[in-house]
This record gives sequence, C-alpha cells and structure tokens, in this order.
Amino acid sequence: MIGDADFIFVDGYSVIHAWPSLRAAMGRGLERARDELVAAMTQLQDLSGARVVVVFDGRGGRRVSRGESPAAVEVVFTGKGLTADGLIERMVARSRSPERMLVVTNDGAETRTALGFGARVVTAEELQEWLGGESGAMRRTAAGMRRASGEKFRQSDG
Repeated sequence: MIGDADFIFVDGYSVIHAWPSLRAAMGRGLERARDELVAAMTQLQDLSGARVVVVFDGRGGRRVSRGESPAAVEVVFTGKGLTADGLIERMVARSRSPERMLVVTNDGAETRTALGFGARVVTAEELQEWLGGESGAMRRTAAGMRRASGEKFRQSDG
C-alpha cells in the first residue's frame, strides 16, 4: 500500500507524538524532533519512490525543501488559520487522482475526510512498522551483496 503511492502527505505532529523516538527527541527540542522526522521521511521517499510532503501547523505558510536536490522531502508549515489537517485534506480534495495519494495521520477526522475523497490512509504506527521492515530488507540485501561480492573476489584471486 505504501510503496505504490505517488504522493505521501505526512501530518508531522501526529507522527511526532506517535513515535516514541520522536517524542523523546521532542524533549531535546521541537526542532530536533522535526529534523528526525524529516530524516525518516527522506528514507520513506527513497524506499517508496513517492513524493513525500511533511506538513506542520504554523510558522506562516513557509515551504522548505530539506536536502540539496529538487527531489528532497518537502516540508510545509501552514499559514495562519490553517492546520496541517486542513491543508492535507484540501490537497486530497483538489487532486484528480486521490487514489494515488497516501495520508499518514492518527487523527480520526482527517482519516475520514481523506478516505471520503478516495485517498488511502495509514497510521503513524503502520508507517513506522513498514519503514522498519523495508529498512531491514534493504540491510539484508546489502549484506548479501557484500558477501557475494567478497566471495567473487576471493574466487578470482586463486
């Protein structure tokens, strides 16, 4: 489900409050928790191939790309009077292909609205579980490739 979306909209604070590691990071500062979330979402973007947009409440409607390439995760801070939930709901409602969108949130109203417009929704915990599984699979694949390449080099030496 996650790997076949074109766009993934992440309700930033919903995920920060749901993931124990990010809640702990928030104790060291909100900026740190946001940075750690964006780092995890960069991994999500790399693994899924989808465009990831992380939305936070506040800060006057700024858009920030994290990273140096145009393919960097986009971070959006909503403007005055608009919540992250509201912005994500609007994006889904205005989409011509909401079925190609995935919303990550633990907010019940946001979930119902996104589903009503045809988007797919996963909870923060489901996303964390998926990321853990995909990361583990990549590590196992990389370890297997290292072992195989080492065996090839050893075979060609003799």
